[in-house]
Amino acid sequence: MPFQRILGELLQSCHGAVGAIFLDHEGEAVALRSERVFDIGDYGLKAIGAYSGMFLSNARRLSQGIEGGEPQRLTISFDHAKVLSCPLKDGYYLVLVVDRQANEGLAWQRMRECRASLLEEM
Repeated sequence: MPFQRILGELLQSCHGAVGAIFLDHEGEAVALRSERVFDIGDYGLKAIGAYSGMFLSNARRLSQGIEGGEPQRLTISFDHAKVLSCPLKDGYYLVLVVDRQANEGLAWQRMRECRASLLEEM
């Protein structure tokens, strides 16, 4: 499946990446990858992805209320990790979980590249 390969490339190119997930408009995983020793597991990654979708939906709703346009990306920072999310199209979205040592700017650059690849395959 090309989605698995694309997510694998994202993880390999982003130092500190813990897992990546590509989700549909209902928060269901289309594809996911987790290749680190600190493995949050498929269930944990799916839960993070689903909640990220809710946060993106709320950001979109709030943004529409103030005529701010569509959210382009969302970062949720925790003590030991960050969750980066961005919309794709038709309600689909991409989520990347990175550890606290990850360079967020580089992670977003790799997310943009991954996003472009996913959009080509959709």
